[in-house]
Amino acid sequence: MHYNQGAHLISEYMKGICLTTLGVLILSFDGLLIRLISVEAFDLLFWRGLLMSLMVLAILLLRKPNASLLPRDAAALRSSFFLCISTITFVVAISLSSVANVLVIISSQPLFAAVLGWLILREMPAPVTWVAIVICIFGIGWVLAGSWSTPSLVGDLMALVCCISLAAKFVNDRAVSHRDMTPSLILAGLAVALISWVMGDPMAFSGSQWGYMITLCLFVNPIAFFLITLGPMRIPAAEVGMLMLLETAVGPLWVWLVLTEEPGSAALQGGSLVIATLLLHSLYQWQQRRLASA
Repeated sequence: MHYNQGAHLISEYMKGICLTTLGVLILSFDGLLIRLISVEAFDLLFWRGLLMSLMVLAILLLRKPNASLLPRDAAALRSSFFLCISTITFVVAISLSSVANVLVIISSQPLFAAVLGWLILREMPAPVTWVAIVICIFGIGWVLAGSWSTPSLVGDLMALVCCISLAAKFVNDRAVSHRDMTPSLILAGLAVALISWVMGDPMAFSGSQWGYMITLCLFVNPIAFFLITLGPMRIPAAEVGMLMLLETAVGPLWVWLVLTEEPGSAALQGGSLVIATLLLHSLYQWQQRRLASA
């Protein structure tokens, strides 16, 4: 019985790693598509919120047709609130500051997740996790060193709010890891759409902008956040946050492939450092759990 329980825990941990990693890799197209769309922040945010809600609703109806899709308990409302804030501030930050600056700031999110997880959940990250976070942040700094520019203060502050909101969402979802928090994505998307309807002009698109917007809002964002929301059910909040660093490491690759902006040696070296660190950390944690359950 003890062995079976341990094997189950290892399986759930690895499933959490895979789901979160896949979600982050899909999300890594986010910044590129926002740049390609090139409209005012709230014009895009309306569709980003509305189409995410519709897509997640469709997925949940297929998976759990009888489940409650708009839960009104405190944990679900907090999760929706934090995601709503992070969604709005991310798009606004990219419109006001450079993508490099925004991603550098958001890459510090694992530190906030680790601290909040310790303060709220009493979930102290292992020393190896702290070491991995520091190495990953160093690697991302290396990736973006060549593109660093004088930041817009408001844009960078928005990125900081986004960073803290994401960390709070991961910790909140981890606190109720026995529950499926994906329905909270629906409420978050509707809230973003409502705010943006008042603040922007949802029809201010033309030509290829519509195609990029549909790709981003109907596929990339809903699927990515659906997968990422499942992560804290199986792995600690700090590790979910650390895996989010992949977005910054992989993002330049899509820019290179689509916009033919070839990354420099620093980007290749720093990105390799981040990916290698995440892989080694995950393998180490898996090995420790396997030994503990033996």
